[in-house]
Amino acid sequence: MQSFSLKNYLIYKFLNSLFGGVSLGTIFTIYALLPPKTFSIGGIILALGAWIVSFFYTQLLKTKPYKIILTFIEILPFCYLLSYLLFPQTFYGALLVYGLYQISFIFGDYLTRNETLIFHPKSFLAKIDKTRQIGYLSGLFVGFAFYLLLEHFGILLKESQVYHLHFLLLLLQCFVFISLIFSFKGSPCKT
Repeated sequence: MQSFSLKNYLIYKFLNSLFGGVSLGTIFTIYALLPPKTFSIGGIILALGAWIVSFFYTQLLKTKPYKIILTFIEILPFCYLLSYLLFPQTFYGALLVYGLYQISFIFGDYLTRNETLIFHPKSFLAKIDKTRQIGYLSGLFVGFAFYLLLEHFGILLKESQVYHLHFLLLLLQCFVFISLIFSFKGSPCKT
């Protein structure tokens, strides 16, 4: 039977949502280089990918596949953060970031459904959601403060601000990944 450290899982959920809050504004700058039809194609691929994943739910809605897929999903941010840092403000860099984000979104429904099955007590699910919202709000505040700090130091161009923010995001993602790994050790959870 697979297990989780519930305390560490909450830390992971907080840091993951913190990352999401901090990074929220970056996509508007990064994706500005992409033509609108890109988002239609991406949406079609996302919907088809999520649909295909749903055919494997009977095999995937278990703790072990959840851990494997979640680990894979948390490796993807390293890829798109490095993609942007290596190819900032380029069409292909933006396309790569968008494509990697779409891959992670394909598994969004699956991860949510499986999390509900693994952590089924209502009280713990409430803790997860509260922790996520606190992390997300905190991330929005951190992002805002970081942009203010950059402006204070004379970095006013939004592309430069987003580029600098990616170093903070890379550091945050390291903490997200480490907290995820620590959450995998703990008491058994039924699926």
